[in-house]
Amino acid sequence: MFTLDNFAAIFCVDKRTIERKIRKIAPILKNFDTKKKKYYYTENEANFVIKTIGIPPDTNFNRQLADRYPNLFK
Repeated sequence: MFTLDNFAAIFCVDKRTIERKIRKIAPILKNFDTKKKKYYYTENEANFVIKTIGIPPDTNFNRQLADRYPNLFK
């Protein structure tokens, strides 16, 4: 499960910036409800969000995530 804080760490930006970017692509995700705010994202949804937003910088945190979740950045 991934949160907005995780995405902020992956892309090295603040939480508010990443929230704005995810809000634009949220209606495309499965199980999207316009009346509720989504706090957790599955690995497949996180993969889609990362692909949509762009290529994250190469950091130690991202390498550790790639080791733990090999399909996340593919």
